[in-house]
Amino acid sequence: MVLRALAIQSEEELRARLEAGARLARDRWGFKVWDPKTNSWERVSAGLRDVAAALYAERRRGGGGRRGEGAEGAGVEEDYSYIVGLIRQKIDSRAPILQKWVNDIAWWQHLINDTSTRLLPDLLSMLGPGEVDLEDPERTVDAIVRHYAELKSRAREAEAALKRYEAALRIYMDKVKKLEGELRGYQEAYNQIKGLYDALADGCKITLYYLAYQLPAYLPEDVRLTYRVLFSRVQRIWEQAVKKVPGQGEGVGQAAKA
Repeated sequence: MVLRALAIQSEEELRARLEAGARLARDRWGFKVWDPKTNSWERVSAGLRDVAAALYAERRRGGGGRRGEGAEGAGVEEDYSYIVGLIRQKIDSRAPILQKWVNDIAWWQHLINDTSTRLLPDLLSMLGPGEVDLEDPERTVDAIVRHYAELKSRAREAEAALKRYEAALRIYMDKVKKLEGELRGYQEAYNQIKGLYDALADGCKITLYYLAYQLPAYLPEDVRLTYRVLFSRVQRIWEQAVKKVPGQGEGVGQAAKA
């Protein structure tokens, strides 16, 4: 580990280093800061000795009121990480067994720390007044294990329910996709029928227009009047047939009136 010659000169820099994860330590020459990023020590200026002493005492107490709840656990975790880091530096990198030993220590430390800081407080908060026995800790442990089993059972039930919901959702999504496919088929059939209807309507319109406008000119006068009366009835039938399609019978109606 390297001790850098530079010193921390301001309180703001010192607090920023500590907030970023640096470690404040004390020796016979004063205070120093260990930076895990650079793996080196930096001296704290002599003018900041009082500030560093206050911060050092505050962190040793677990942070007091300033760091808030959970600061003590964070400080312990930092201590563990610091110790494991020192062990990693001291052992020979060419010894795989020692490297694995350090990795196992780090893993177990992480597991124990998470259990004690995350899981155990929740389990302790679930204990009732009659489940905490200071004279017989085994009763308390049994109660904790029982509550943990309940939590595990609830988690499994929730996971099973989630899987059932996901399976049901997949079934519904398959049905929706199937209905969408059927809807596309109906839409294509409707488009084809509509195209046939439009083509037939156009053909009938042209035919009726010819019968109403072109043919009367070649008929005798007495027959022409009868023809117009007869065709006026055909016009009404046509208008009823194309009532839902605006504009289909306009040309025929105007021709019949002519």
